[in-house]
Amino acid sequence: MGVPWSVAVPPEVYCEYCGVTMRDYHATPQSQMHVQLEGPRILHERYGLPLRRSVSPDFTTYLTSSPFGLEFEVFEDQVPAPKGHPIRSIEEAAALEVPEDMSQAGNFPRAIEFFEWMQAHAPEGVTVGFGAGTQAPWTTAVLLRGHELFVELVEQPDLVHRFLSTLTESSIRQRELSARLTEGDPFGGVIGYGDDYGGLLGPAHYYDFDVAYMLRIAEHFRASALNIHTELLRRPHLAILQDAGWSYIDVGTDPHLTVRDCVEVLHIPFLVQFKTSQEMLLATPDEVRATYRQMVADGAQRMMVELCRGVPEENIRAFIDVGREYE
Repeated sequence: MGVPWSVAVPPEVYCEYCGVTMRDYHATPQSQMHVQLEGPRILHERYGLPLRRSVSPDFTTYLTSSPFGLEFEVFEDQVPAPKGHPIRSIEEAAALEVPEDMSQAGNFPRAIEFFEWMQAHAPEGVTVGFGAGTQAPWTTAVLLRGHELFVELVEQPDLVHRFLSTLTESSIRQRELSARLTEGDPFGGVIGYGDDYGGLLGPAHYYDFDVAYMLRIAEHFRASALNIHTELLRRPHLAILQDAGWSYIDVGTDPHLTVRDCVEVLHIPFLVQFKTSQEMLLATPDEVRATYRQMVADGAQRMMVELCRGVPEENIRAFIDVGREYE
């Protein structure tokens, strides 16, 4: 059996190829749809990557946190970043309530406005999606409260659990809103999460403050499969996710895990991504090929790299060429 491969391209890279600034990209639905269709077309012609036939409003993963006050700043030509942690105390966090009408909360009104414009103007054959609520409650909590939360989960665990319960219900309602807008089941029975801060929890706290709340969402939707993209995990975290019923784990560019770690711990499908900076941006084509071959030799089941700006074309071609050897 071959080793499938893919190249993930974030919005800032599509903007780079299209000659559109990040500020302009986030300004209008016209610009977002143009970049989301034109960027893949350019990369298809240049590298043979798949064409994209779908678009969606892009309000970053911070959309999940926006009903509770998180704002992100758009720069002229850099990736958007949160303006700060809006929740000032764990008592304030525990007292939060889920908005009655999610469609009117945070950045959702503008995101829906973008969605409706795209629906009205998308070319024939292009589907329009709407993603929300996919960020795991623990990661949302850290974005809203900041690093103090890691002390508060020890000193005031009941208040932290109340906070997480609210964020979990919010995630459920956001996913339900996505389903209503797209008039169907956007999940196909599969529930996925983005959880980049989960690995900052020690294994002793990981299940109770992170995994349990993701499971609550999955149970609400009667999920048949669970996927996760996560970062910063160690080997004990992998075992906890696997034992909890996960179907697939993408550990991203985790500096603490190797392909061998995953092979030795997991009996479910997994992905260890190419390191975007040191193994792609800063490497030579020969180094790209050598890293790829070593990861496959170590037991990689699939291969993926997420591009960043400025990756030399010869490195992208090296990744694709060696990937095709193992298909």
